[in-house]
Amino acid sequence: MAAVSYDGAPHLVRRDLADSHQRTWDRLASPGTWLDGATRVAVAAAAREARTCRLCQHGKLSISPSSHIGQHDDTSALPAGWVDIAHRIATDPGRLTRGWFDRAIGEHIEDGPYVELVSIVAHVTAIDTFARGIGSDVWPLPTAQSGAPTRYRPSEARLHDAWVATIAWHERGPREADYFQGLPANIKMALTLVPDEARSFFDLVAHQYLPGPAMRDFAHEYRAITHAQIELIAGRVSALNQCTY
Repeated sequence: MAAVSYDGAPHLVRRDLADSHQRTWDRLASPGTWLDGATRVAVAAAAREARTCRLCQHGKLSISPSSHIGQHDDTSALPAGWVDIAHRIATDPGRLTRGWFDRAIGEHIEDGPYVELVSIVAHVTAIDTFARGIGSDVWPLPTAQSGAPTRYRPSEARLHDAWVATIAWHERGPREADYFQGLPANIKMALTLVPDEARSFFDLVAHQYLPGPAMRDFAHEYRAITHAQIELIAGRVSALNQCTY
């Protein structure tokens, strides 16, 4: 695996945070649950290209994201339907609808690969946004590793309130016992149709934000800024991104 660091970044980056980014990059290149390494890296490339995609820019400025018809700027070699999904999630997630999702699942992708794709876009967006925020270059995408996906689907996953099946907090099986720890949280159920993606994303959350127990420990401060300052930034970012969670 290629080693990537922030040693030349304009600002000092905590070692634990840099290490969590390295783990993400190593996983990105490796076979996942439904996608092989090459496909995972291609999804990451599509997520990055979405930022400058002319079709996405026109759609973002339109009353309806579907009012512009055309081709996305894309060199990822993914199927066109997958590119559209990755670009929409990366650039305009606040206006995705259940109808759009149902069409995507019916025509282009199955639910397991869809969740893995969502997770890859979220991972890459988080790390790239961090790099740009500190004035650093984004990391080069890793070289894909060989191997086959595990194709593991937890039998406990079922439809609840989300568009895809998830594992309810008190219905997890023994293979997910390590993940379902602490107080129940709906957001931690979000990627559990593909448990390894849920584990990876919340490993990233623990270092870019706070570990679960620290979030509610208001007697101690774990970062260079306070809980209140962290939540002020989080709330503003959520508002700008139209995140209603």
